[in-house]
Amino acid sequence: MKAVIVLGHGSRAAEANDSLYEIVKMLKERADFSVLEPAFMGHCQPDLETSVKKLVEAGVKQIVVMPFFLYNGIHVQEDIPGDISSLQEKYAVEIRFAKNLGPDPRIVDIVLDRIQEVG
Repeated sequence: MKAVIVLGHGSRAAEANDSLYEIVKMLKERADFSVLEPAFMGHCQPDLETSVKKLVEAGVKQIVVMPFFLYNGIHVQEDIPGDISSLQEKYAVEIRFAKNLGPDPRIVDIVLDRIQEVG
């Protein structure tokens, strides 16, 4: 069984974290993943290890971690790959790391829409 974890930064402001839950909900409606879970880097739960452990206990053998990060910063370059390496070893599961959102023409379309919304 293959699963996807959408990994966000996380915030102490609970309403800020709701956006990640909304993204996961929209993905569930549009894609056919066996399992799709949210996770956060910090400030709230579930964290990445909690989500990985849950999936492994459910019998998942392969996990894709999708970093819901716009920038290719330290979390994307170092922290998440380091966490993934440790978790693969600890839970004996294959974890693949997807590219972060980054600069993408589809994001430019959203930015233009937001600018036009305010006139």
